[in-house]
Formats: sequence, structure tokens, C-alpha cells
Amino acid sequence: MLALAGCGYSAVLPAAEIRGAVFAPAALVEPHVPKVAAFDATAATSVTLGQLLAHADVHAPSLAVARSEIGIAEAELVGARPTLPSNPEVEVVLGGRTVDGTTGFESEIGIQQEVELGGQRGLRIGAAKAQRASAEARVNSARWRVHVLIHRLFLELMSVEEQQRQAEVMVDFSQTVSATVRRQVEAGETARMSLLVAESDLAQTREAVIGLKRRHLALRIRLAGLSGWPGERVPAPSGALPAVRRAPGAGELLKRMKGHHPDFRVRELAVLAARAHVRVEDTLGQVKPTFGVRYAREAAPGPEPEAHVWTFSASVPIPLWQTNQGGKARAKAVLRRVDRLRAAAAARLRSQLLEAAAALDAAAARVALFENTVVPPIQQSLKLLERAYAAGEIDIHQVSQTRERVLLAAERHLAAREAYFRASAVLEGLVGAEVWE
Repeated sequence: MLALAGCGYSAVLPAAEIRGAVFAPAALVEPHVPKVAAFDATAATSVTLGQLLAHADVHAPSLAVARSEIGIAEAELVGARPTLPSNPEVEVVLGGRTVDGTTGFESEIGIQQEVELGGQRGLRIGAAKAQRASAEARVNSARWRVHVLIHRLFLELMSVEEQQRQAEVMVDFSQTVSATVRRQVEAGETARMSLLVAESDLAQTREAVIGLKRRHLALRIRLAGLSGWPGERVPAPSGALPAVRRAPGAGELLKRMKGHHPDFRVRELAVLAARAHVRVEDTLGQVKPTFGVRYAREAAPGPEPEAHVWTFSASVPIPLWQTNQGGKARAKAVLRRVDRLRAAAAARLRSQLLEAAAALDAAAARVALFENTVVPPIQQSLKLLERAYAAGEIDIHQVSQTRERVLLAAERHLAAREAYFRASAVLEGLVGAEVWE
């Protein structure tokens, strides 16, 4: 078996040499779905990530469409099961024989049946089962895509809540400063222009809260639509954001992707289905003999008794000009194409995985930079800034400028965290399973 790490699968093989299980086992694998206790979605006031993922795996509208494809594959299997390839044919002939002016009644009845040789029915059933397995693999791939999207949006929702809490802190600070400035203006201790600056800062922080609330609602509505939740929006998320960590090693990630990513199984099972179709097309060029039995009642001239004739027949077409050349060529071309698609998908997924791991490490480094050097002083800075202004050590313009810098640092820190969780969801989608288990 070729190693995924190398992905050096470039030779164009003859159709007869193309095999399955090159990059991953050619077998179905169920995507990860959290095990959760039964719950009533219509009465839930909060929802965990596990509950939402489990609900989406059953109720997501896109998965209902994907699962309908299995019904089409099942229909192919039903069509392949009949023992004989066609219905029997019955022939009835009625007539008369006239000899010297005397007419006698004659009749003939026969039945014939085409049969298959060489296990053609078994090959058809095998090809239909391979198509069904391929359809199930595509459904599993769709389930995993929904899982990853729900996971990413849920983390984004929780990140927005984190940003909301930070924005509320900035609003409280701006309100305190604005109230202090208002008292000073009313006491004639400062110019009214200072109140305009303070009110402008307060309006800016409140605007940020409004934008975050809108985004929070939009994410809940989108999650409800994706997961098939029984309502216009999902309940408030429950749980905590995971810890920020670096990605595991590339070798471990590649190994786990090979074992878990559903697209590998889709490609491998597509090759098996194409190989099975090639075998079926090969048999369509084989002869299908037809066997029959016939009974005839013949009138005799004159006083002779009637004759009763029994015959058996067998006919075999001679495969001289038509041996299903077109069907065979098309099936082999399809097999070669799905083989190349498999190799291209393996190379693409490997490249994307390594890129996603690097992006996650970079995002983790950004978060660490802010948390180690910038974030701890933020809340202290706001308190000190508030006290300094109240004591008259700085004016309102210095407060506004400093607040702007503190706000920018806080926003960049939370944006870095959100980018990290987005990168972790991308990496999870490429691994095909939870990144850290």
C-alpha cells in the first residue's frame, strides 16, 4: 500500500491493474457523533455542542437529501436481484391445412427463455452493492461536513459571547467616564466639549455591543437552519471554549486523517464500484443462450390421425460484430478517472492538512502573544485610567486616546482567539475526527 505521506502515486495504470485500498481501507467508517443523553429540543433552554451535533446528525435538512441517494442505490440492487435477465416469451400459432379441398385445424404453442452464463447475475448484484456502499460513504462524508460546520459555528457563537462580555466592560468604563465628565461640566470644572468626547466614546462602545448582538442572533438562526432545530434559533450555548493548544505532529495528523477522513473512503469505494462495473460490462459481451420447448398439433390429410409434435430448441448469438465494445471502453475510462481523482484527492488533502496545522500553530502563537504581554494589563489599565482622570492627572482627550488603544488591543486579542477556533475547526475537518482525543 502506498504511503499517504509521500503521495507519489502518479503512474497511469491499465484498468486491470487498478486496485482499491491504496490510500485508506476500502471500507465504510462512521463519522464521530457525540454520545449524549436523550433531550427534548423543543423545550431546551440551552444546548451543548454535543447535543447540537447529535441533533444535526439526525435532523439536518442537507443530510436528509444526502440519505435519499442511498434509496437510488438500493433500487439498483433490487433491479439486479432477479434470477433471469428477461421474461419468458410465449408464442401461439393457429391456422389450418387444406389438402384436396379438405381443411384441417392446426395449432402450435411454444415458450422460450434467455439465460445468463458465467455468474453474470452475481456480478450485477456485486456491482449494485458496491454502488450502495459508495453512496453510504458519500452520506458519511456529508455528515462529517455538517459536523465540522456546526462545530465551527458553535465555537464562533461562543467567541462572540466572549467578545460581548469584553464589550460590556468597555461600555461600563465609558459610562463611568461619561458620568464623571458630566458632573465636571455641570460643576463648571471642564469644558462642554469634554462631554462630547466622552459621549462619543460611549456611543462607539455601545455600537460595538449592538453589532455583536446582531451577529450572535444571526449565528443562532443559522445553526438552527443547519441542524434542523425545531425553532427559528437554537437556545443559548452551554459550555466553555476549549483551551488553546498547538497542533499535534504532522505524522500523527496524517496517520489519523488516513484512518478517519470520510473522503478517503469515498474515493476508495468509488474505485471498487468502478471496478465492479467494469466486470459487469465485460460480461455483457458474452453470449446469452435461449432455450425453448414447443408443442404442435398438425392436421393430417384424409383419414389419417392428427400428429402431435414436441420439439426442444436452443439458440446462441454469434459474437462477431457486437461484443459491447463501447460499454467496456467507457467503464474502463471511468475506472481510470476515479483512480486519478483518488490520487488527486489524497495529495490535496495532505497539502491542506499540513497548511491547516501550520495555520493553527500560528493562531495559537498569536493568542499566546496577546495573553502573555497585552491582556493581563487591560483591566488594570482601565481602572488606572479611570482613577487618573477622576484625580485630574489626565484630560478627556488622553482618556479617549488611551481607551482606543486598550480597546484595539482587546479586540485584536479576541479576534486572534476567534481565528484560532476557526483554524481548529478547519483542521478537525481535515483530520476527520477530533484533533485532540
